[in-house]
Amino acid sequence: MQKRFLIWLLTAALLLGLTFPAQAADGAKYKVTAAKANVLSEPNAELTYIAQLPKGSVIEVDEVKNGFGHFTLRSGDLSGWVYMGLLEYVGGTEENTENVARIYIRTLPKKTSYIEGEEAFDPAGLTLYAAYTDGKSDALLQGCQIYAPDLSSYGEKTVWVFYTAPGGAVFSASFPVTVTKVPVSALVLTPPDKTEYIEGQPLDLTGLTATLVYADGRPDETYGVEELLAAPGFRLMGCHSETQGTALTRGEHTLTLYYLYPEINAFFTVTAAKKTLISFSVETPPDSLVTYSDTGVPDLTGLVLTAGYDNGEFLPVKPSDCRIECSPQPFVLGSGNRVTLTYGEKSVTLEFTYAQDPVVGIELQTPTVLSFVLGEPVDLRDLRVWLVRASGAKSELTEYTLSGIDPSVSGQQTAVVSGAGYSALLPVNITPFHQCGDVDGDSYVTAADARMALRAAVGLTTLSGEWFTSADTDKDGDITSADARRILRAAVGLEELVHFDENSILLRNGAIV
Repeated sequence: MQKRFLIWLLTAALLLGLTFPAQAADGAKYKVTAAKANVLSEPNAELTYIAQLPKGSVIEVDEVKNGFGHFTLRSGDLSGWVYMGLLEYVGGTEENTENVARIYIRTLPKKTSYIEGEEAFDPAGLTLYAAYTDGKSDALLQGCQIYAPDLSSYGEKTVWVFYTAPGGAVFSASFPVTVTKVPVSALVLTPPDKTEYIEGQPLDLTGLTATLVYADGRPDETYGVEELLAAPGFRLMGCHSETQGTALTRGEHTLTLYYLYPEINAFFTVTAAKKTLISFSVETPPDSLVTYSDTGVPDLTGLVLTAGYDNGEFLPVKPSDCRIECSPQPFVLGSGNRVTLTYGEKSVTLEFTYAQDPVVGIELQTPTVLSFVLGEPVDLRDLRVWLVRASGAKSELTEYTLSGIDPSVSGQQTAVVSGAGYSALLPVNITPFHQCGDVDGDSYVTAADARMALRAAVGLTTLSGEWFTSADTDKDGDITSADARRILRAAVGLEELVHFDENSILLRNGAIV
């Protein structure tokens, strides 16, 4: 709680823009204004404090860092860091020590040994004396405060005693106390109900109990399995990290229960015997029980096999993990051809029908070119035709016929490829010849074509290739306004454009005459 308060206080100071006293120079004196001030080993509020200064203590701060001031008590036996927000500047002059030179423990408390977490600090018997600068000493009866450490964990601890002189100077003295572990003399285990397993079965700790036997006569304490797994004072560890519900591997497993520290422990063992295969079955048959090969193993694609064990497991088995035998070998035509798969000592048998591999159709390898110009030969020289058999095997067919194409008719056509009693269709496109006067290539002669030809005639655009040929209606090798006029007349039906293609075929407005 105090640590959280200190962190909150420091955060609030930073958020509110508070500053620490400017007088935080080397040797400046400060007084604790809070009920107490935690002393930390480093200027970090996250750390556990090592002591607590009482309210009113005056200390000399020699360094400030991260909002914490460093000090060393006059007695020299305690130094550390204190949050500056808990201090008030009281000046740089020497504080009044009332002639006290030091304080010391004259007699220790009657009790300096404790059992962790069970006892509180008892100062009975402690006497504190002050030694003065004139050599005298006497008992301190007032002005003393005791800082008792946390006794909930074992180990050697330091008890601090602080004396604040009437002038504000703080003196300290300390003495050790010992915190011992709870006096457990034995840890007695009762193993779980189930200690014999078959490999793969989950570990079941039901019935596991542990009893703590104490050496000081207090009653024994017994814990059930749920308490043992949840309580921070216990830790159960397996030799192979076994935990509740873990599937066990074959062999002996040792599990050790530790209480508080490893030297007090007890263990038990469980064993897992080798699992036995008790069943082997076909979960899903192959995709096909017809084979077209009389040698080797037929296609087992889709086959799912399952192995059952005496530990309750059902696991998938790959066909490749089985020993496979075919009978008869080679297969005979028809049914009755057996394939036996053996896994462990169990086997399953599948019955296949062996059939000759008939042709079920033809398949086309599409030619590179499927679009041709009206009137030119249809060249499908890179067409390849394949015979497809029931098994999926393919072989090339070289004797086939091609029909259904008329190269003199434009548009989408369907070629029929026939062979071995089967046929397949192939789409072929016959495009119109590029018409004389069709300068923009849209298959029509329009006023737009005449405009393009006129722009070419006056040098506003350049035509080349077949576009030039289309615009040069009189075939004189030049595009003129006369060509544009002729195209315009053709567009409105006042004239027909006539020329021959490279094969001397007479064309009129792009159509064969």
